[in-house]
Amino acid sequence: MKVALLSFYSFDQVKGGTELFSEHLKRAFPGLEIITYRDMPHSGLPNLDRINLQQPRMGFSLSRCFYRRLERESFDLVICNSTAGWWLSVRPPSVPMMNVFHYTSIGLSEGTLRGTPGYLPSRFLNPVFEKAAAMRKENIAVSAKVHRELTQNYHIHPKVIENGVDLDRFKPYRRDECREMLGIDHEGPLAIFVGRADHTKGFELVKEIACRRKDLKVLCVTSSDVQGKNLIVRRNVANELMPIHYCAADFLLFPSRYESFGFAPLEAMACDVPVVASCTGLMEDINDPRAGEVVPGFEAPDYMGAIDRVLDARPHPRPLVGERFSLERFARQYREAAEKIL
Repeated sequence: MKVALLSFYSFDQVKGGTELFSEHLKRAFPGLEIITYRDMPHSGLPNLDRINLQQPRMGFSLSRCFYRRLERESFDLVICNSTAGWWLSVRPPSVPMMNVFHYTSIGLSEGTLRGTPGYLPSRFLNPVFEKAAAMRKENIAVSAKVHRELTQNYHIHPKVIENGVDLDRFKPYRRDECREMLGIDHEGPLAIFVGRADHTKGFELVKEIACRRKDLKVLCVTSSDVQGKNLIVRRNVANELMPIHYCAADFLLFPSRYESFGFAPLEAMACDVPVVASCTGLMEDINDPRAGEVVPGFEAPDYMGAIDRVLDARPHPRPLVGERFSLERFARQYREAAEKIL
């Protein structure tokens, strides 16, 4: 089966959740060709970042590039990440198509963008292109949360195929050995935070908790330039080194305000590290004490209480991940979805 994936970036270009999904998709479709915006010749169209419409513009250019490819060669299936192939729905090629929704603009804007310049275009303009992206395609949502947002706000009814995690890479290691490898000389409780150090990820809560709890240090794995009391910062860590960082910690501290799925909690739990997380993304649909603690709000005392409960209980979440989030299950379900539409 010859499959093309239209995506704004590859994992070599941007280390994000959508790009990691693209790498995992190679398990389902060996020989998958990922076509990204950076692979294209310069289109001459203006940059629309200032009005938060750059991705629809990139999706238009990507679609035009793919039309030219189809003049020279044939594909059995084209898969599009979010709005990367929205124009293919407007002018559909003679190739079966699948669209994977990794988030929704309405969910993101209502969750984190109110009061910012990006709110209006994200809330009212980007959904037009998301609805267009869904037309004439088999639609997939990466989580039950994204399914709910698409159904309630867009009247789109996708199939849910949850993301997976590489259980051979993300697995438990000895905590003391990992701390020694990372040069962390701390015998007390250690949290790990993974992600951008911004309001969306709840980083101000991380800093407040680190200041208020004297015995706790927080290992911050981030691309952001941050510093603060009781913070140990490691910037731009390679993905293959992440298991060592997770396993050095007692728990993942993840007070994000919006996640459509959230790879960090999944990777931590695969390493048998419990989470203290907000109720968003996949954590909205995991009702299992083995995972750790899910905190419904964004108040520091609530998170500090949850931290105490996790440190006391020491839950083991890896079996939960193996039951539900293996890459073997992920690949099988995408192959089955592809065979159905073919």
